[in-house]
Amino acid sequence: MINGIEDFDACMLSNKLKLTKDKSEVLVISSIHRPRPSLSSVHICSETVPCSTSARNIGVIVDQSLSMKPHVNAVCKSSFFHLRNIGFMRKYLILNSAKIIIQALIVSELDYCNSLLYGLPLYLIQNLQNSQNSAARLITQSPRFGHITPVLRHLHWLPVHLRIEFQVLLITYKALRGQAPTYIQDLLQPYQPSRSLRSSSQNLLVKPRFNLNSYGKRAFSVAAPDL
Repeated sequence: MINGIEDFDACMLSNKLKLTKDKSEVLVISSIHRPRPSLSSVHICSETVPCSTSARNIGVIVDQSLSMKPHVNAVCKSSFFHLRNIGFMRKYLILNSAKIIIQALIVSELDYCNSLLYGLPLYLIQNLQNSQNSAARLITQSPRFGHITPVLRHLHWLPVHLRIEFQVLLITYKALRGQAPTYIQDLLQPYQPSRSLRSSSQNLLVKPRFNLNSYGKRAFSVAAPDL
């Protein structure tokens, strides 16, 4: 890049940071299996932006190792906060009103960007499932230690892990039909064997190679063909 243009862009960015420095964050993402880069801040002209351990982007909290644990904890905390408040007035609500309120405040939050949660450890998924179970029991006023499967079936609610898979499959369906953004469509490649096989007519996708189940297997390019 030409030095003059580079200096101009840096100064323009610096002026922006002077106005929105409190809203600017630096997040260094790396694997927990490798040494983390020694970077504590980024200097641009006369401004210094410190590195953060996590950052919120369009409502999703991303941490340094992409574990999504802070995001799951935040969703569960918010869900139980709303459940506690709704519980105080549940006896004054009819079934449909309670279902609408909980669907708007809790279930919608569990479903928001949940495709990013694919492949997470079971204990994190179980935390989200506990929030959904509590919401289902509050709607139907079911016993606390009763079986939850009939309650979820009565409400026509999929469990959390199936809701995550459903969202990934929905994005895949749209991508294959040209209804998704181009950068998502480019992640999928139809399976075309070099010779005629029975799998040639099954509309399969190429599953790329990956290194770790905790990172590579969670990628959309791997999850979509796998599901």
